[in-house]
Amino acid sequence: MKSFQKHLLVVGCLISFSILLVLPQCFSGGIILGPDFLFHYNRFYDTAMQIKNGNFQYFISTYGFQQSGRIVNALYGPIFAYLQGILLLLSRTWYNYQIFSRLVLNIIASFSMYYLMRTARIKIRVAVPMACFYLTTFSIQDWTFRQGFTSWGAAVIPFALIPAFKYITDHKINSIQLALCVSLLLQIHVLSTILLVITYIPFFTYGLLKSSTPKKDIFKICIAIFIFLLLTMNIWTVLLAVSHSNNLVLPFINKQMYSYSVTEIGCYWLFTSLPLTAIIVFLLYLSIKKWHSHTPLAKICSINFFVFSILSTSIFPWYLIIKYKIRPLEIFQFPFRFFVIVTIFACVLFAYFLSNHLSKSNNNKIYSILLLIVLVGLFQTTTFANKKYEYWTTSSSPLKNLGMLVFNSENDKKIHDSLYSTDLNSILKLVQKKTPDYLPSYHNNTKKNYALYSRYIISANSHFIKRVRSNSLVVTWYAKKRKTISVPIIKYRNTKLILNGQKITGKKHKYHLIKIGTPVVRQKKGKNKLVVSYNAGNWFLPVMYIVIITWFSCLTYIWWKLFRKLKK
Repeated sequence: MKSFQKHLLVVGCLISFSILLVLPQCFSGGIILGPDFLFHYNRFYDTAMQIKNGNFQYFISTYGFQQSGRIVNALYGPIFAYLQGILLLLSRTWYNYQIFSRLVLNIIASFSMYYLMRTARIKIRVAVPMACFYLTTFSIQDWTFRQGFTSWGAAVIPFALIPAFKYITDHKINSIQLALCVSLLLQIHVLSTILLVITYIPFFTYGLLKSSTPKKDIFKICIAIFIFLLLTMNIWTVLLAVSHSNNLVLPFINKQMYSYSVTEIGCYWLFTSLPLTAIIVFLLYLSIKKWHSHTPLAKICSINFFVFSILSTSIFPWYLIIKYKIRPLEIFQFPFRFFVIVTIFACVLFAYFLSNHLSKSNNNKIYSILLLIVLVGLFQTTTFANKKYEYWTTSSSPLKNLGMLVFNSENDKKIHDSLYSTDLNSILKLVQKKTPDYLPSYHNNTKKNYALYSRYIISANSHFIKRVRSNSLVVTWYAKKRKTISVPIIKYRNTKLILNGQKITGKKHKYHLIKIGTPVVRQKKGKNKLVVSYNAGNWFLPVMYIVIITWFSCLTYIWWKLFRKLKK
C-alpha cells in the first residue's frame, strides 16, 4: 500500500508539472507558430479528415498539402500521424491542439525520463525533479517554440534507452522489449531512431565484451532486430517501394551546417534552460576528474555525452562534411539535433551524481540545488513563452517573419482568427508553405523545386475544385476550349489517373509531367474530372496485417509479463 501511494505521488508530481508548463498559454490565449508548423499541421489535418470522413488513403495526401496527392505521411511516422489526427479532432481548434499536444508531450517525456533514471537506480527524490527539469529544456520545448518534431523523439528516447541501461546493470537482454522500444521511436521520428541506434553502440559493445554468454546475447539481439523489422514493415517496405519506383526530392542539404551548431545559431538549445548549461560545464569537469571512480554505466553515458557534445558544436568539422559530400552525416541537416542526446545524458549523469551523494548530512543542500534548477528552468521557459504569446496578441502580422510562406490573404485578423476556428482547414488555405520534400523528380530535375511547387501547386490550386470520394481525390474544373492544362496534383509512378472516365497514360493520351510530377493533360470543353488514386500493389495489405499482428502479440506478451510480476 505504501509503495502504491509513493507511486501515486510520483504520477501526481509529473502530471502536475506537465500541466503547469501549459497553463500560461491557457491564460494568455496566445499561440506560438514556428517554421515547421505548416508542414506538420498539414500532416495531421490530412489524417484527421481521413478519420472523420472515413476516406482512408495511406499513401497520398487527399486533404492536406493543398490536396495535391503528394506522399508525406507514409514516409514520415504514418501511425503516429493518425494518432495526432485523433488528438486534433478531439481538440477541435488549432489553439486547443497546441495546448493538448504540448500536455501529452510533457507527460510522455517526464515519465520516459523518470523511468530511465529509475532504471539507472537513481533515487526517486532526485529522479522526479530532474524529470520535471527535462521538460524545460529545448529538446522538449522545440515543439512549443518551433513545432520541431525532434521533441517527440526526445520524449521517447529515454524510454528507448532503458533496454541498453538494463543490459549494463542487469546483464540481460529482453528481445521483445528492445524491439518494441526502437520500433516505437521509428513509428514517430526516423532521425531520432538513428540517434538512438548510435547511442546503443557503446552500450552493447561493452555489454558483449563483458558478457559471460556473448553468443547467446548476440542471438537475442538478432531476434530483436527480426521483431523490429516486423514491427516496422509499414515504414521500411513503403520507403523502399516508393524510392525504388520514383526519384524522390529528399529534404534539402544544409550547406552551412557548421553555422547551426549549439555554439553558433543554435545556441538557444544550449541556453534553454540556463541550468542545463551549468550542468554540462560541471559534468565536463566531473567526468574527467572522477573518471576512474565511475561505474561502467556512468562511463558509457559519459562517452555518449562527450561524443554528442562534440557533434552538436562547431568543434566538429562540419564544413568538411559538406565539402566532401558525406551523405550519412549530411542527412542530419542541423548539428543542434545531436544536442537532444547531450541533454538526456546530462540530466541522467547529474541526477546520478546527486543521488549517490544524497545522505542525511547534505540532504537539504541537494534538495535546494534540485529546487533551484527546476524553478529557474520553469521561470525561464514560461517567461520566454509569455513573450511569444504577447507578440502573437499584439503584433499585426506575427507570421511575416517565417520563411517560405505564401499568403492567400492580406487580412491579418482573418489569419489570426483561423487558429481559433473549428474550421481546421482555414489556416491551411490562408497560409501555405513551399515544401518540396518527397516529391517525385522528373527530367533530371536538380533545383528550383520550391519555385516549381509554388507555381504549379499553390498558385494554380484556386482554379480547380478538389473533393475526396471513395478514398480517391476528385479534381474538377471547367474549360472554355480544348487545350492542354497543368493540373495541380502530384503523380508518382503508382499514382492512377482517370480523366473524364478514361485511364490515362503518357503515350496513348498525350500527357506529360513537369519536373515535380504535375501532369499536363488535354482537357475538353466544359466540365472536366480527374480522379486520382494510388495503387500500392498486392504486397501492402499483408504487410499491414503482419505489423498489426506483431504489435498486438508483443504488447500482449509485455502486459502478461507485467501482470505476473504484479501478482507475485
